[in-house]
Amino acid sequence: MRFFKKTMFWIIIMAVIGGSFYLIDRGAEEKKVIVEEKKRLFPFEPNDIAEFQIIRGSENIVLRKEGSDWHMESPLRAMGDKDAIQKLLDGVIKAKIDGILFENQPQEKLKEMGIIDSPTSLTATFRTSAPIVKTITFGDRNPGMNLGFAILKDDPRIFRLTADIKAEADKTVFDLRDKTAINFAPLKIKGFEIKWQDSAAIAVEHPAEGKWHIVKPKNLIASSNKATELLYKIKDSKIKAFADEEPKDLSVYGLNKPRLSIKITDEKGSRLELIVGERDKKQRGLFAKRTDAKNVFVLEEDFILGMPKNAEDLEEKKDDKTTKNR
Repeated sequence: MRFFKKTMFWIIIMAVIGGSFYLIDRGAEEKKVIVEEKKRLFPFEPNDIAEFQIIRGSENIVLRKEGSDWHMESPLRAMGDKDAIQKLLDGVIKAKIDGILFENQPQEKLKEMGIIDSPTSLTATFRTSAPIVKTITFGDRNPGMNLGFAILKDDPRIFRLTADIKAEADKTVFDLRDKTAINFAPLKIKGFEIKWQDSAAIAVEHPAEGKWHIVKPKNLIASSNKATELLYKIKDSKIKAFADEEPKDLSVYGLNKPRLSIKITDEKGSRLELIVGERDKKQRGLFAKRTDAKNVFVLEEDFILGMPKNAEDLEEKKDDKTTKNR
């Protein structure tokens, strides 16, 4: 009985000690979270942002979120690059203060740090749907190039930040603009057509999953692997550069009589078309455009490599069947 009482006594003591350590650890963890939260530059999360603006010299870039999509409003209207925008927001909005250099903002220090009156300063404004608006201005880097200086509007302090935070915000129109050449879901489309200049069109229908039928210029069974590889190559191709937003003469780019035309009929029956023209020697690419948009852009030179020239290039061969059945 005495042994049992002693055992219970020590169990209770150990439980009390364990509970005390748990409470101490929990309290320390909560304090750590509070300290880390105080280091944050912004009181919101990346997904809270509904609009943001970047001002660099005379350049003014504005992007606005509509549903799940981002749209560039200035300096031109275009779809935004979701991945690039998310990376920017994650890198800047989650940023933490490395240190506070001054509790106030002497003009001579702001100039010395490149925050004002500097061609390298950068200002970013973020607005949430709440709305909460916060503006940050980045200056130069320190001599070691690993840290930078910044101020927040309506905050008297000058902050020290890691240099890569400004780098994340320092994006161009090209960086933040959608660079998808033509957007579609390869496995859901109803069909596609490939036409080289002065050659017969190759038309392929997709009546069911895994079924691809060549219907022009002759009736053949198309290789499922060849068809899907081709479609993913087209879909995954990215714009290398934007050549002309308001082209007045498409013949300058060889697009009045394109060397290659690609037509896609999507799952809703809508027709998408991408045309490819002459080589852009300066960008080492190919001029191209979508027929539903005005602007001319540049694709990589290898975009046309492997494009079928005749129906037989897409035809299912015996070797394709053997590979498929393995």
